[in-house]
Amino acid sequence: MSRLLALALATALCVAAGGCGSATKITQPLKKQQKEPDAKALLADAREAAQAGQLLDADKAYGRSFALSNEFDTLEEHVDFLIVNGKRSRAIEVSKAYYDANVASTRGYKLYAEALLAGNRGAEALEVADQVIAANSGDPAGWEKRGRAYLLLDKNEEGVEALRKAVSLDQEKSAAILLQLGLALDKIGKPDEAALKFLAALKRAPDDATIHVYLGMARRNQGELDEAKKYLDKAIELDPQNGRAFFELGLLYNQMQSQGDAEQALSKAVQKSPNESKYWYALGEIYRLQERFDKAIKAYKQATELDPPFPKATGKLGLLYVDAKKYDDAEALLIPAIRRDPKIPVHYLYLGVVYAAKGQKQNAIDNYQKFLELAPKADPDVRRAKAAIVLLKRR
Repeated sequence: MSRLLALALATALCVAAGGCGSATKITQPLKKQQKEPDAKALLADAREAAQAGQLLDADKAYGRSFALSNEFDTLEEHVDFLIVNGKRSRAIEVSKAYYDANVASTRGYKLYAEALLAGNRGAEALEVADQVIAANSGDPAGWEKRGRAYLLLDKNEEGVEALRKAVSLDQEKSAAILLQLGLALDKIGKPDEAALKFLAALKRAPDDATIHVYLGMARRNQGELDEAKKYLDKAIELDPQNGRAFFELGLLYNQMQSQGDAEQALSKAVQKSPNESKYWYALGEIYRLQERFDKAIKAYKQATELDPPFPKATGKLGLLYVDAKKYDDAEALLIPAIRRDPKIPVHYLYLGVVYAAKGQKQNAIDNYQKFLELAPKADPDVRRAKAAIVLLKRR
């Protein structure tokens, strides 16, 4: 029996019976002779270790607690802990184990999809989201995850359409789904409509710091900088540990040409959320603009080493090597990056810069053209690559 058929059958049986019982355990039972703490004590240990930054101990305690209790809420908390602390690959591993062992659990499908989305694995997340929708086309969570997966794959219009469907199906009127639609609209250059979605979400959850963050982002993109700052300041007041709030504030200060304030805000962003590669990349950008290249290199390297790495960080690190005329170092950095993931456009862009600087005309043109094949049409570097090709062909 196929996974999809099993899920559909199980879903139908659940509806007929008025609900399903707990799923099958995915780990072997502990030996009887071992004296282990109970599940609640282990869960408390996991939370304490997480609070203390002891990530490996927390990971183990969460796993042991779930093995004893088989409580899905414990598994969900475990995966969320891993995602928040930058252990996306481990989150995928843990959620996939449950997904593989519990074919009938739609909650397991959704959790696995969430982990895949956190790990920027859009194609796999889309496949799992489609399985949720095939089992129940009226489930807003399936459509929400399909939309986000499309966005990761740069299929923005399809993503927006799926998220609109999720909002229309959401009888609970969740602020979270509205937020995702707002983010999608902002990504495709519709900040006015995005702001309306964020405002609607704010009415449903007026003290949610994240909603204030996104409203600040939308107002910034609308050019309403003072209004943007008010929302971001409120977000920080509501949640002083919110790294995203400081990140967006840093981008706002950068737009206001206040580089010192931008550096300070982005430094706080990486302090509050040290596992967010995007925040390290933005800090590297500020250092690069300030021509503090040693600090920029360190920040970019951090952005490349986190899980998942920020895609443009490798390219910018390569660019700094180019600026320093360290062409061999740049080439050694970019070629393995392309081998690991041949679909990241910016790597080809900067490898083209490397080859142009080394006088390898055809290699440079080939890499610029590969960038143009892969990059979204709205990418601001498209014009730059086209101009570089024209210049090289004139030589």
